[in-house]
Amino acid sequence: MERATVAGYELTIVVPPSYGQTGKRYPVLYVQDQGDVIMQSLNYIERLFRTNELDELIFVAIAPHDRRHDYTPWRAKGLLPNTPDFGGNGLAYLTDVAERIKPYVDRTYATLPEAEHTGIGGCSFGGLISLYALYYFPGVFGKLALISASFWYEDLVSDMSGRKIESDPRIYMYVGELEGVYKTNIQRDMVPLTKKAHALLLETGVKKEKLKFETDPEGTHDDLFFSPRMIEALRWLFGKGKQGGGSRNHSR
Repeated sequence: MERATVAGYELTIVVPPSYGQTGKRYPVLYVQDQGDVIMQSLNYIERLFRTNELDELIFVAIAPHDRRHDYTPWRAKGLLPNTPDFGGNGLAYLTDVAERIKPYVDRTYATLPEAEHTGIGGCSFGGLISLYALYYFPGVFGKLALISASFWYEDLVSDMSGRKIESDPRIYMYVGELEGVYKTNIQRDMVPLTKKAHALLLETGVKKEKLKFETDPEGTHDDLFFSPRMIEALRWLFGKGKQGGGSRNHSR
């Protein structure tokens, strides 16, 4: 596990067990929110690597400056009267990830830099901004892990309906059926809006066989459910035999 600061963002880079021993290059997953859901599952993920159930990959965990700003695609009012507004700095954040952080990682580590080997993902707002990586930088990120992404965000679904997906991404989506059940604001529509977003992704260009959508009847908006679903996302996106997964030899 190594740390670096790039474009003002603190990164934690986790390389797989065989790194530096086999002369291979590896796929990369960029993860929001300091990669919390990955960090608390590293022992299990390493077991999947060692038992060849999952192709080895590099994780790049990014700590946001302020997730209310970095992870939102446009400005919106706060959900409660006395809470801060959302800053809508998502494009600037993703530009730093795509044009500054990723080039640093590709220069420094033995990566497979192509979009088909490059994933981005997160939970809640982290999943929301990962979706917009598909729209803003389709030639950079070819795999998406959208775990309980904030599809309730103001005007999000209508914005999705106006976009055409020209790339060929592989996407994993998840939402718990109880997310938003106790909310009285716009978040109460989390589940139906996520299902609408799933339908829109198919309608606007994602191939059915490359989009996996799962729910959990007991699922609430908590890490208790996020971490296992991120593991499922890894299996779907980078599991053995998945298109774009794997590693190849390199010389340094």
